[in-house]
Amino acid sequence: MDSPRLSRGVLAFAIGVPLAWAVLLWFHPDVPADDVYGGLQDDVVAYQIVHVGTLIFIGLLGVALYLLVRDLPGTAAKISRIAIVPFVVCYGAWEAVIGLATGALVQHGSDVSGSETTAVAAAIQSIGDNAIVGESGALAIVGGLSWLVAVIAAAVAYRRVGAPVLVSVLLGLSLLVVSHPPPIGPIGLVCFAAAVGLIARAQHVPTRLDVPVPVAAAR
Repeated sequence: MDSPRLSRGVLAFAIGVPLAWAVLLWFHPDVPADDVYGGLQDDVVAYQIVHVGTLIFIGLLGVALYLLVRDLPGTAAKISRIAIVPFVVCYGAWEAVIGLATGALVQHGSDVSGSETTAVAAAIQSIGDNAIVGESGALAIVGGLSWLVAVIAAAVAYRRVGAPVLVSVLLGLSLLVVSHPPPIGPIGLVCFAAAVGLIARAQHVPTRLDVPVPVAAAR
């Protein structure tokens, strides 16, 4: 593979971050789309812990991908580096609202009663339908598409420097990360970690030029 060598620290970071996030996401509560408040009443603490961690991991995953493509040549690598920024900013902002703000409202709903509880539940549902911060809002779309562009461009960049086809396939499949609840999100994260593992393996496979040529014994 004709690409700049990545240090062991970078490789460990780029493998560890997605795997750690994948483990965290398995604790993501199952939330019914038509009754977010009712579905989260008993799981709001777990929901908020997962989303605090997710907000951190979004930035760390962006760093991991940047380190993978930082020194790669070509337009595809440049596109990947650029696309990481709107992914971290927009997807992170969306997560902060859909996760942390929603969790805070659910907790507030537990402290009130009667018509106030109904109003809180309605407000929570309205977040999911909002054109900017909702499930299909602008921030989610821009952030998700940015991650898709970033990993597809990274897949192309690695293929152009001779990485195994499976590296590009796995990087491409890591686009599933944007649908983060299990099992889809963790699958995408494992694909990312596996791609990095293959990159590490490819770096350490000796090429023909690396193999020393034996010197013929003198007669």
